[in-house]
Amino acid sequence: MSKTTRIIQQLSTNLLNMQRGRVKAIDYVMIKVPPSFAPISSKRNFVQQQILGPAPMSLLEFVAALERVGDDPRPLGMILYFRGFSASTADLQTMRDAILRLREKGKRALSFAPGYRTLDYYVASACDEILLPPGGMLETTGLFSQQVFLKDGLGAAGLQFDAIAISPYKGAADSLTRTEPSPEGREQINWLLDSTYETIVDGIAATRKMKPEAVKRMIDQAVHLTEDALEKGYIDGIMNEEALVEYLGVTKITMWEEADGQLYLPVRDFDGKYVAILYAGGMIVDGESATPPSDVPIPVPFVGGERLGDITLNQQVRNLIKDPSCGALVLYIDSGGGSASASESMASALGEFAKSRPLVVCMGGVAGSGGYYIATPAHWIVAQPGTITGSIGVIMGKLVNSELLRKLRFNAVSYLRGDNANLVAGESPFSDAQREMIRESVEHIYQQFLERVADSRDMSAAEIDGIGGGRVWTGQQALANGLVDELGDLHTAIDKARQLAKLPESAPAVLVREKGKPIGVELAEQNPAALAKYLVDNVEMMTGRAQYLMDFDWRVQ
Repeated sequence: MSKTTRIIQQLSTNLLNMQRGRVKAIDYVMIKVPPSFAPISSKRNFVQQQILGPAPMSLLEFVAALERVGDDPRPLGMILYFRGFSASTADLQTMRDAILRLREKGKRALSFAPGYRTLDYYVASACDEILLPPGGMLETTGLFSQQVFLKDGLGAAGLQFDAIAISPYKGAADSLTRTEPSPEGREQINWLLDSTYETIVDGIAATRKMKPEAVKRMIDQAVHLTEDALEKGYIDGIMNEEALVEYLGVTKITMWEEADGQLYLPVRDFDGKYVAILYAGGMIVDGESATPPSDVPIPVPFVGGERLGDITLNQQVRNLIKDPSCGALVLYIDSGGGSASASESMASALGEFAKSRPLVVCMGGVAGSGGYYIATPAHWIVAQPGTITGSIGVIMGKLVNSELLRKLRFNAVSYLRGDNANLVAGESPFSDAQREMIRESVEHIYQQFLERVADSRDMSAAEIDGIGGGRVWTGQQALANGLVDELGDLHTAIDKARQLAKLPESAPAVLVREKGKPIGVELAEQNPAALAKYLVDNVEMMTGRAQYLMDFDWRVQ
């Protein structure tokens, strides 16, 4: 970002704020919270908007909206309208943090919803008041998580996944190779669920001024109807949406889409250095970053989401290294890992940046395995209590399709030159000799992982092995184990980056975006065939290569 560009942006912001100041009164702003959040905002061009519609609000945009309402002297507060949503525990905590900061600035925060489930209520409990319409329910029934094991289903189709992992805790392939959880896998799920449950109970207790035992009683005795919830102090009022204006004593509630053009824009010091924010989300792959060309109709473990490519991220980092105006970098990680070689490549590029300027990592919903590996060059690591991280370990595997071909009456004839030419081929499982060879490779790569983490955390490789071996931790547990430095959100990480770089609070935080693709390419990608190819390519990227991959897709509801 050149000095001229920064000055133009500053003048433009000042001019827009002068125009927006003509709106004298903005009483309350209402945000209809979307059903799900992408961590970082994505821009859609004209073609994409025609096909997919406007981009939904991201978590970063939600937080920014609350910051703008809090910093503008005109609004009295905000109403968050929930209609059920799903997000990682860490993202829920980021939402709560933003609400609490809004309240600290003297603004009133209210939550309104037809009903609240446990995670909805956890976020809503950060508000001053929780409201329900007549007939609404408080469905705070607790947390539910489920694993699905596909071994028998794959076998019925003639498929088998053959994998070698560093330890039983590294269960990234368990859903494909087992019919039920291993003892280690079951143990791991239970300690994650225990930690998440405790975090949610303690959070509700703190902001609703209840004892943890009372929160657990509320959960165990749910479902609560409106009158019962009000009588027990779980909510603060019962009314329809139409009654909100009278209840608040104002003349109008402004929807966010309108308020966005009326609220003051943040004024930053564009004359000095800035903090870059770089998003690192998706399955780590060798090559370019990419997103699915269209929505995946059903969740596909590991391969259905976006890709985080080392070529893309490394080039972004190198551009920042060359930019003297970049005073620090915040790397926002939301990845369960992937390719070991790409993870090492990214860590190397990030380490080069960290030689000259502060590098702070902010962990989102998940920063596990390869997602943790790329965090190791950081001077400081921030995670939410509910972030899923760790999973320090390695796995290699391949999908065996010979039985499927026989069922289809396809006759595959292979020709080999070299004893192990079929190492990654799907015609047969690994031989005993190949399995031993891969085991040695997995152990070698795991040792590299241990040493990188040990150097980063100022611990011994043996100490890291004791909390590694594929074990997955929440951010709260990771802090206790020395894997992260502080609990907080992106706001916390940016503040830390400014502090380490000795930048003023007014130094702007700038989101780094990759360049878009030509319109012709975008059009070509919006079709089912492109989505199928995307998924198949992801499977091929995982086959026969060492993977720093999270053990499972962790979801609670």
